[in-house]
Amino acid sequence: MTTAVILAGGKSSRMGQDKAVMFGGVARIRAECMAADISRIITLCGAKERRFDFPGEVWPDPENCNNLVEILHWTFAKIDGGILLIPCDAFSLTAKGIAEINNMADCVPVDEHGIRQPLHAKIVNRRLLNWQGKSINELFAGYPSFRSDGFVSEFNNFNTPRDLNNPHSQ
Repeated sequence: MTTAVILAGGKSSRMGQDKAVMFGGVARIRAECMAADISRIITLCGAKERRFDFPGEVWPDPENCNNLVEILHWTFAKIDGGILLIPCDAFSLTAKGIAEINNMADCVPVDEHGIRQPLHAKIVNRRLLNWQGKSINELFAGYPSFRSDGFVSEFNNFNTPRDLNNPHSQ
């Protein structure tokens, strides 16, 4: 069984608005996960005050975690089976893209610009993780890249309003 983990705890400071609610937000991503036959979906919401802002199973960040790498360590320890990470700014992600990556094991998808997107990783064998890594890229350094030509645009990253207006300029 795969658990989808939606990452919705960031500040969205570069975007200027909460990415977790844009374009249908977490609720849309949850619906796409369900359409892809993923039955367990957890939203990591950040501050505990946000835990009622999202539907379904929602986990606030533990107080002893200071960054996303530590939060992922904590999360991975609490979930059995495969994990599919999905950032809340996965504005282009569909059920078909989720199913495509979910059919893989231990990989980091590559977006249409050839950039690895570890916040979309599929995690099965946790021994491949670099547990000493201090950044997200270091944590997933041992995971192979995965490129699926029909779905690369679904793994694009949207960090600023400019990215929304011209996603090919990233």
